[in-house]
Amino acid sequence: MLVGRQGLGVACSSRTQSKPFAKPQPVQSQRASIVVRVTQQSPDTKTVITKTTPGELPLPWSEKDPYKLPSSIEKVQRMLFSLGWEKPWIEQIVDRTMKGMLRTTEERAKGVIDYLASVGLKQDEICNMASISVVLLGLNPETRLKSVVDYLKRRGVPDSGVPDLVLKHPRIFEYKLSADGSELVKGRARIQVDVVPVGTDGEKACAVNYFREGASFMEAPVSPVGPVRAP
Repeated sequence: MLVGRQGLGVACSSRTQSKPFAKPQPVQSQRASIVVRVTQQSPDTKTVITKTTPGELPLPWSEKDPYKLPSSIEKVQRMLFSLGWEKPWIEQIVDRTMKGMLRTTEERAKGVIDYLASVGLKQDEICNMASISVVLLGLNPETRLKSVVDYLKRRGVPDSGVPDLVLKHPRIFEYKLSADGSELVKGRARIQVDVVPVGTDGEKACAVNYFREGASFMEAPVSPVGPVRAP
């Protein structure tokens, strides 16, 4: 046992006497020899930020910071917050504006909201309409909104019934007045509003008829009632 321990000691001493490893010399990085040259962008050149995600439209603005909203959209956002609109609906409107689905400004959006409020709609009702009709906040209040409201009144809709009708049909403002003023037009789609009597007590109701140009009403096996033509 004693000899074995001495042998073990010799083995250990031989390891301690082994030559130490040489300290590696620092190697100069090749990157130190690379010269980076930065060229300033021309003031006439704009950086266009686009999304490559499938199914998404390119962003219609240019900004140095892609996480910062353009000033025009930010103004619309602040204006909607000041009116008490809920954050999820505001974010939806901002997202539509950033994708180019809605084109508006702070003045145009405020003009739309002010006009609809003057008709008798509340802020939460206008917010609901804007969430359904994508382009509502970008329409001209005088040439698009007012012309539709005037058409409804000429067709017999009372002033008190206009807010309820447009709230139930928020996309009605996407239509334009026809040349003869008898209907609202959007491509081949048509809307005609009629006030018809219901019951025997003189009560009336507003009927909103949707149809397409050239549609046949009385030839199909099951055909809807055709719109009432303006007198």
